[in-house]
Amino acid sequence: MPLVFACVVGVLTGFAVVGFVNLIDFLQEFFFTGGEKALSFLGKYYIVFIPVIGALLVGPIVTFISPEAKGHGVPEVMKAVALRGGRIRPIVVLGKALASAIAIGSGASAGREGPIVQVGSALGSSFGQWFKLSESRIKNLVACGAAAGISGVFNAPIAGVMFSMEVILRDFGARALSTVVVASVSSSIISNIYLGGSPAFVAPVYSLWSPWETVLYVGLGVISAFTAVLFVFVLSKTEDIFEKWKFVDWLKPAVGGLLLGVIGLYFPQVFGTGLHTIEEALHGRMEIILLFALVLMKIIATSVTLGSGSSGGVFAPALFIGAVLGGGFGRLFYEKMPFPVAPPGAYALVGMASVFAGAAHAPVTAILIVFEMTRDYRMILPIMVAVVVSTSISQMISRESIYTIKLKRKGIDIGTFEEAKVFGAIQVRDAMSENFKTVPHDMPSKELFAQMSHDKNKTFFVVNHKEELVGIVKPEEMQEILFEKNIQLLIADDVAIPIAEYCYPDESLGEATRVMTVNEITILPVMDPTQPKKIIGVLKSQNIFRTYANISGKREDLLGRLEQQDVSSKDTSHVQFKVSKDSSIVGKNIKDLGLPQGVVLTSIHRNHHLVVPQGDTVVFAKDKIWAVIKPETEALFKEWLKANKI
Repeated sequence: MPLVFACVVGVLTGFAVVGFVNLIDFLQEFFFTGGEKALSFLGKYYIVFIPVIGALLVGPIVTFISPEAKGHGVPEVMKAVALRGGRIRPIVVLGKALASAIAIGSGASAGREGPIVQVGSALGSSFGQWFKLSESRIKNLVACGAAAGISGVFNAPIAGVMFSMEVILRDFGARALSTVVVASVSSSIISNIYLGGSPAFVAPVYSLWSPWETVLYVGLGVISAFTAVLFVFVLSKTEDIFEKWKFVDWLKPAVGGLLLGVIGLYFPQVFGTGLHTIEEALHGRMEIILLFALVLMKIIATSVTLGSGSSGGVFAPALFIGAVLGGGFGRLFYEKMPFPVAPPGAYALVGMASVFAGAAHAPVTAILIVFEMTRDYRMILPIMVAVVVSTSISQMISRESIYTIKLKRKGIDIGTFEEAKVFGAIQVRDAMSENFKTVPHDMPSKELFAQMSHDKNKTFFVVNHKEELVGIVKPEEMQEILFEKNIQLLIADDVAIPIAEYCYPDESLGEATRVMTVNEITILPVMDPTQPKKIIGVLKSQNIFRTYANISGKREDLLGRLEQQDVSSKDTSHVQFKVSKDSSIVGKNIKDLGLPQGVVLTSIHRNHHLVVPQGDTVVFAKDKIWAVIKPETEALFKEWLKANKI
């Protein structure tokens, strides 16, 4: 049955691809040809206003009808898989398709793949919800839709599968793979029937002309990494600027459209997906100055398009940037080296893969997508070399990809929500037990033996007269004491084992589990952060397993908090602050911080883990705290930060 569902989702997504591509073609003709006639009185400057007109139509859609359609789509899919069990609203299918088609059709510097990935994922999710499938099945159908989208729009079924597994699911398990493959192939068949079976790009046949060329491809990989990081940085900062800008939300895309129009007046290659320009670069038909200029212009054009709130994808722009970068790089060395060097088009081909890999942190997808789009295997070695170099360097510079950085700015760490890393998102307090037994340090050993023989909880914590923890008594150690001759003279303090390891209630369960595993212990005392020598609970191995089994409830709590950040930017703003060791809030509970009215703490990043703030959550030094604040509270919040030395 899962394979049947996957096939249906693949077919539906395939038809969605066909309709989406044809709609974009129609709208491009409508906006540019029709716009030139309607705005003929502006002369050549009519081109500046075409993206503005399209953005005026897109703005209301992404603001009032389908906010999920804003931006490049893939992060929303990743968020749905990580936090919502794959549940996506059905309206996203129509909202994203319409908004992106209008945007790209009117010249928006964006790709088709991000929107169709989101549309396919929404179709898969809606299908799963309609049949009331389990959460894991829904997430799998979301991945099926994503793969089918890439497969159909690029005619690249293998790359579609890898993109879905590498970026969306982050899981290469055989169970998930089989259904995703079926969906991807189904979509590709539909796309081939209605859009043709030719590769996405027709490029000359290239190959490695000399082993020494490998050095040049390594160099291209290095430059690609820095270019990819620049692309991610500029896009992220542009999104920040527009989000913080106090302006009518639905008009912001029009402002981005105006900036795009000005760029397009001088560099028309930046309009739309840029697939024609990519093909020109692959054939080596462009001059070096234009090639390098387009690297920067495309980065800016895509950033103002998507950063302002319009709708589209970043896959094709990354390929565009890589193609012109590689083409320019190849022209620098062509026929100028003491060894044979392939034509610039070969470097454009490699650049496509290496820049995308550096931006998306998806090396397998990058290698396969270029291979499938050109159907040429001869350049696979240079592509692999450049992709590995680019991905490695970009990951060293920033652990966030172009798909995860937007989520991270909102306090959402996708890695934290993977099932394999789920303990990082749960606190010790969620698993600990307050059912433990303490005994005074001066209790005679005979009395201690009597209690241990009658009490089911046979592990005792020894405390002094100040109720401070001094040690632990376990049955196995007590058995050895039985053979002591002077047992009557011993007290609990004599037989207690000093406490070497302990934890706090606000620490991540993952870290506590690691401590227990390394030290081969099955019980860990939980100490009061405000009184570090006072025990307030115990963490046992069975507590950990029970909490893991009930993780879904905790995740829903976290989702509810994160949803508070998805309101309109005109109503709230997102801030992050770091708690210094001298701050007066260190050691205090959240409920006792005296936060101004209208300030909501949504997440705490602590030692590479995410903590969900509750009323009794204790603040630690070096905590990075995310908050949502209302505009009218901003001044009071700044005063609060200053007063508490933050």
